[in-house]
Amino acid sequence: MARAGTVIRVLAVAACGWGAAASAQQADSPLKSAAKIVGFATDVGPPADFVLQSRPQGDLDFIPVFQPPPEPAKPSLGEKDLKAVRGDLDSVEKTHDAIRKAFPPAAKALAEQKAAEAKKAQAKPPATNQ
Repeated sequence: MARAGTVIRVLAVAACGWGAAASAQQADSPLKSAAKIVGFATDVGPPADFVLQSRPQGDLDFIPVFQPPPEPAKPSLGEKDLKAVRGDLDSVEKTHDAIRKAFPPAAKALAEQKAAEAKKAQAKPPATNQ
């Protein structure tokens, strides 16, 4: 019986403390109030001056979330211009391929790859049908 009385006293003290914390901030939930008492939650301070100055004046009713992308500054390429760009890219690709083939490690790796493929082809026994 004494144990039940102790539990009731503890609950009464907690309720009083909870009520005092809740009356200080009416907008806080009971969970946040308890977290504040323990030290796990804080109140958010007012925003800095530069934030207030950068915000639009007045209450905005609607802030669009998805806006259409802006139109490109340059017009799209015509067929003739597109073919010219593709030709430029092809010529750059051919130049880079020639440089890559002439690079000694690449040439060595290519020769090793071909030798490994030839060795694998010779070592592979012919398939037998039974």
